[in-house]
Amino acid sequence: MHIQHIAFAICIALVWGFTFIAAKAGVTAFPPLWFTGLRFVLVALLLSFYIRPLGARLRPVLLVAATAGVIHYGLFYLGIRLAGQVSAIAITVQLVSPFSLLLAALMLQEHIGWRRILGMALAFAGVVVLGFDPVIFRHIDGLGLVMLAAMSMSLALILMRRLRNVGVLELQAWIALVSAPPILLLSLLLERGQMAAMLGADWIGIGAVAFTAVGASILGQGGWYYLLQRYPVSQVTPFGLLAPVTGVLFAVLIYDEALSLRFLAGGSLTMIGVAIITLRSRNVPPVATTGEHRHS
Repeated sequence: MHIQHIAFAICIALVWGFTFIAAKAGVTAFPPLWFTGLRFVLVALLLSFYIRPLGARLRPVLLVAATAGVIHYGLFYLGIRLAGQVSAIAITVQLVSPFSLLLAALMLQEHIGWRRILGMALAFAGVVVLGFDPVIFRHIDGLGLVMLAAMSMSLALILMRRLRNVGVLELQAWIALVSAPPILLLSLLLERGQMAAMLGADWIGIGAVAFTAVGASILGQGGWYYLLQRYPVSQVTPFGLLAPVTGVLFAVLIYDEALSLRFLAGGSLTMIGVAIITLRSRNVPPVATTGEHRHS
């Protein structure tokens, strides 16, 4: 890879890592489902040029939007609101990789070698260890929601593998367009204080919406797809492993989160497992993803 593209890949990982911080700020400033809906509205507006009739492709895109949009992000931001540590979220959401591997074996009959099975076991074991950290255990409900969000995204990735002739930004636009109305409706039904949050929003809350929409979704994923078009998957995907690591570092620096030995052990196990899966899956053709499972 050219040095400027290496720097670009690292910048994307930093953006995705900081997205965990922005997400925490966003669900603090707004009710979590309302924040999710605002993000989708902004993405849909910015990418409205890409919203065109899909014809026969509409049904599979709607399925992807339901799983990757409504379910994944709804659960993910609810989980962030309930969770005590951003760093734990950054690690747990990486379960998308082992969940995707498992679903690929079950739904697509893909062969899984012993190394990837080992990676999957290590990733799950790491999250189990994380869950027994006293600080995280007090917010285990948030961690559970993030695990369900990871499972939903893994299903979405399988569905994306079956999409044909749908560009990455076109898919992003449709996911946002389809997801915004039901998420906002759920917020109106289940949450309170949306109007007060809107009227009292400061630059941090507004910036969180803008950063997650523009930085993580549009620029981050668009840049990632740009790199995947020019280099082998094996050269690009390892940079994605930097996202949860930088997410943890940002959480320590900004929120002063403490990292216990149990957390470090669990986080390391999970990241080693994800790394094994990622590197052993390097020959699998890339799919147009939202990119959020790396940073969410």
